Amino acid sequence: MRIAQLATNVERVPPEGYGGTELVVSLLTDELVARGHDVTLFATGDSCSNAKLVSVTEAPLRTDPRHPATHWPAFDLRLLLKLEQMQDQFDIVHNHMGWQALPTLSGLRCPSVSTNHNPIKDYAADIFFAYRNLPYVAISQAYKKLNYPDKLNYVDVVYNGIKCAEYAGKNEGKRDYLLFIGRLDKDKGTADAMEIAKRLKLPMKLAGKIDKKDQDYFENEVRTRLDWPGMEYIGEVNQEDKVKLYQNAIAVVYPIAFEEPFGLVMAEALASGTPVMAFDRGAVKEILSDGETAIIGKTVDDLVNRFSEIKKIDPQTCRDAIGAKFDVGHMVSGYEAVYERILANKSVSLKAGVS
Repeated sequence: MRIAQLATNVERVPPEGYGGTELVVSLLTDELVARGHDVTLFATGDSCSNAKLVSVTEAPLRTDPRHPATHWPAFDLRLLLKLEQMQDQFDIVHNHMGWQALPTLSGLRCPSVSTNHNPIKDYAADIFFAYRNLPYVAISQAYKKLNYPDKLNYVDVVYNGIKCAEYAGKNEGKRDYLLFIGRLDKDKGTADAMEIAKRLKLPMKLAGKIDKKDQDYFENEVRTRLDWPGMEYIGEVNQEDKVKLYQNAIAVVYPIAFEEPFGLVMAEALASGTPVMAFDRGAVKEILSDGETAIIGKTVDDLVNRFSEIKKIDPQTCRDAIGAKFDVGHMVSGYEAVYERILANKSVSLKAGVS
């Protein structure tokens, strides 16, 4: 198949630091190429891929001081214009950009599918409803259930995948800290994670990005807690350092405060043989098994009180659980099946104008 993968201009593919969606796009794109498909990746100019690369930005907009957020929509439109100009080169377009791409996709001569990587916010819901007939993929059953299953054309659920082998090495030393990894913000529960570590009297390493919109949260809720004994903020980390952090952690603390659509951190932790302490939100129970690969609760007290169960969780059980369901090969096979179904029903998939 001739496939276009449409990413954002905000992060590099794959990301140098934080960026779960961009990592998924990278793995999907390169594995499709390895399987013999003709793939074109629309992404930032510094992206690294085995596919052909089309870009309108030299570097990720999030870290480019020349372009404030007010410039970003123009770059989205420029990338979409490139896609529109090249559309006859593709059998199908796979959208990871989000709602910004929907008007363009509805007018293409080739079919498309959009993976919704983030919850549909109220400010964008009407845009999705206007293009409700376009095909969508959810990244978990929880995502589909919580994001207008009665109003959008969900054609499948395809779980995100990772390269499990990259995380499978044995830990280099004693597991002696708790790990928080991801975006430092209210939704990810950073302050609650630090509270858990404090109450357990264990050191904690925190790794991840701080977006401008989350700066106040960081200053008011996180920075003051960094003065607590054992707290260490590392910043964003690359893939190699991220794997080491996972492999040497007692557990990953994941007290999310929103309905997490998937949560790549959970999959990466288990692939590293590291159990997870998580709140029961969103897709958590689709990825984790309470008492077998994780302890799952609803409050800080729940996780603190059950911490002694962590030592009973076998690292190999964690690795086996994730490899059986969330390896990149499963994800790519799932998307190949979606592409084939849409192409087989092309006349229907193209009837997707504004409702």
